[in-house]
Amino acid sequence: MSRTVFALLALLVATAGARMAYQLPDGADSILKARTFTQNFDCADRRYGYYADTDNDCQIFHVCLPIEDDAGQIVETAHFSFICGNQTIFDQSTLTCNDEENALPCDEAKNFYDVINAEFGVLPEQ
Repeated sequence: MSRTVFALLALLVATAGARMAYQLPDGADSILKARTFTQNFDCADRRYGYYADTDNDCQIFHVCLPIEDDAGQIVETAHFSFICGNQTIFDQSTLTCNDEENALPCDEAKNFYDVINAEFGVLPEQ
């Protein structure tokens, strides 16, 4: 019974999460430099973490959340999208929205995906 309930909950979360990709607030296009955005980023095969969307000049970022079944196998990866505030971009090195002149250059963000996101869940040595 509990396995069935867990599987059903995981399926519901995964389904809802997959539908959250690029669901940005009304008026988001007025903040974007390009006024329109591409929907190319995909969370498939990505670990849990935050990812700058370089196709959208890092003004959009994504959270990818792998969902596991009882056996620890990834059955789905939830995908959530967010937009940074006006005149800011997502800084992949700090995982924050930052002024463009103070942020990691957007074209370097992909180089930091694995390095930065690998830190989630790591406990510091004492």
